[in-house]
Amino acid sequence: MKRVLMTLTALALLAGCSGGDTRPQDGIVLTKQSKESPDWGRHLPDVWSGVQACLAAHPVQPAYATDVVLQNHGMIQVRLRGADRSLYECSTGTTGSPAPQITPTERRRVQGPAFTPASMAEPYMRCGTPEPVLSGTGRLLGWLTYFTHDCPPRSVAAENGWRAFGNEPFWSLRISGNDVVFDRLGELPQNYSARRPTSDGNRQTWSLDNDGSQLQVSITEGACGDTMSSRNYPYTAELRFQGRLYRGCAEKTAAIP
Repeated sequence: MKRVLMTLTALALLAGCSGGDTRPQDGIVLTKQSKESPDWGRHLPDVWSGVQACLAAHPVQPAYATDVVLQNHGMIQVRLRGADRSLYECSTGTTGSPAPQITPTERRRVQGPAFTPASMAEPYMRCGTPEPVLSGTGRLLGWLTYFTHDCPPRSVAAENGWRAFGNEPFWSLRISGNDVVFDRLGELPQNYSARRPTSDGNRQTWSLDNDGSQLQVSITEGACGDTMSSRNYPYTAELRFQGRLYRGCAEKTAAIP
């Protein structure tokens, strides 16, 4: 009996030292671009626990991953950037075990994509495309941002980046650089060219048209609560598309330097 107790104690200690599977129980859903891109991003569901462990290990929160390198024997190396812009490299396994080891590092050009968790604002990069990462039930988990190195001249059409979203059904809107993308769960994304909004007090309105497909977007300064994440946002959003009204929250998006 004593030997059995010792064995159970040893197993419990080993379990406590392991990273464990922190993936959402309802799964991780990537966009078509993310699944087909020839980089680490398509493997995010497999390395999720390791990436999350490294993000949590950065000493200045919140942090996002600027790149992930897959290594032998189930190990990964994650480049991290914290809220104070400090850079670290983190080494751990795909499951978050062994415990993450982080060291300061220098800035250098990386292939990407970058992963930003949903606890941060949606990343805005003029020469980059953020692709949402969702759970199986449509809950936003974060974004994979793919960098565009052949960057066109800066547009004045959309001087600020915006993210808007709503639930039941899940929908999202991104205004970044030259593009506006309206996405609904289970539907093809609708793409529009960005234009200057019209302003009326604390309300901004975009009237967009793509070969007869019309979208009207209004973002108004005012508190908005997201029931899915229990977070509060500084703007409300209303969209009209194909005769249907979509309501949700909005925020200005942060730039990835």
